[in-house]
Amino acid sequence: MKWIVRGWAFIMLGLTTCLAENRTLPASKPAVKAEIVASVEGQLAAFRDGKIERAYAYASTVLQMQTPIRRFVQLVRQGYPEIWSNARVEFGLVRDDGRRATVTARVFAHDSSSAMYDYVLVKEDEFWRIAGVLRHDAKGETRV
Repeated sequence: MKWIVRGWAFIMLGLTTCLAENRTLPASKPAVKAEIVASVEGQLAAFRDGKIERAYAYASTVLQMQTPIRRFVQLVRQGYPEIWSNARVEFGLVRDDGRRATVTARVFAHDSSSAMYDYVLVKEDEFWRIAGVLRHDAKGETRV
């Protein structure tokens, strides 16, 4: 369990830094916004359908190299329960610079609970992949 916490803390530190830098990204144009949202929605649909390998495929190459699929499953199930058992999602502002993107999303679980998440995506081979996700507590505090 310690390796999960240490590994995830390293990823989250990089993600937090990336989010801080990305706040200056311009708002995405409609076509790019649709691509970015489609990647997040695709991963959420894969979780809903129980297709973990497909959900994992939406993760960036770097995230996959740092997080084997078994650890990925544990991290999502334990740290991101609304994503694991998602029923629907509402998106906020989408920002990108053509290589990196951020989007805020409120993810609703089947039990009607919800949480805000900041997604960071990177463009790899003409496809937007998820590089990390930060969950916010109800009080606006970020939980790592």
